[in-house]
Amino acid sequence: MITTDVLSEARRAAVGELLEATTAHDGVAALDEAARLSLDGDSAQHLLITRTDPSDGERERVIGYTNLLADGTVQGMVDPGHRRHGHGSALLRAVLELRPDAGVWAHGALEGSLAFLRGHGLRESRHLLTMRRPLGAEHPLPEVTASTLPGLELDTFRAERDADQWVTVNAEAFADHPEQGSMTRADLDRRRAEPWFDPEDLLLGRRAGELIGFVWIKREDPAGDAELYVVATSPSVQGHGVAGHLLHAALTRLQDLGAPGVELYVEADNAPAVALYERWGFTTSGQDVQMHAAAKQG
Repeated sequence: MITTDVLSEARRAAVGELLEATTAHDGVAALDEAARLSLDGDSAQHLLITRTDPSDGERERVIGYTNLLADGTVQGMVDPGHRRHGHGSALLRAVLELRPDAGVWAHGALEGSLAFLRGHGLRESRHLLTMRRPLGAEHPLPEVTASTLPGLELDTFRAERDADQWVTVNAEAFADHPEQGSMTRADLDRRRAEPWFDPEDLLLGRRAGELIGFVWIKREDPAGDAELYVVATSPSVQGHGVAGHLLHAALTRLQDLGAPGVELYVEADNAPAVALYERWGFTTSGQDVQMHAAAKQG
């Protein structure tokens, strides 16, 4: 097994090939955006099991991979043709030695993944729902209720003006969220550099020039579903209908762009947010489960 803080270009490509193979086999990606971004840099530890391929000039193939982020988030995968040979167990044991408090994701909540983690003494600690809403003329948007906050204005993102305020509002809105609330200006800039980023898709809510909320749309496939990447309002204005106005603006934009549907991710225990999205026509379409060693459950 190889443990490294930096992946070579060849190994980064090999991990990408493994991700494609496991996604095609399992129907769900084993690595989320944060893990994928960490493949190019030194923000994660990478655990790899490799084999050489005699049929391809002894090229090194990655048949097992685990990603450990600095916050203890763990995601991993094993090539479908090499499963049930102890590779997953070896990777899990190794990463738990590095971080006994690690939180291991089972994306898609696949029964085989859940059974594997339970069999190694891990227990569910967090549930993330995927919710989806169809778009189009046959799926009209609900009427937006009037905001009780006077002076609300909608705008689009300009980095030189808005980036630092965005980081502040994001941290305030997600103070209890392990990943989203810890985003830095550098994290924002990395996402702005992604091919899918469009400043017109980052809609802002302002009052007297102050940023008080935002909704961020992610469109990777112009012909496919979009994602409500982040929806946030400053705690000081929550309950005043700001989120509803932002949602309406985002969904209207996606309708106009011809997106067939839109999905989002929300904590299952965030009842107010789940209820809000249900009022806007979203239904649960999937879930991810994070698990920790049983000792953490107490």
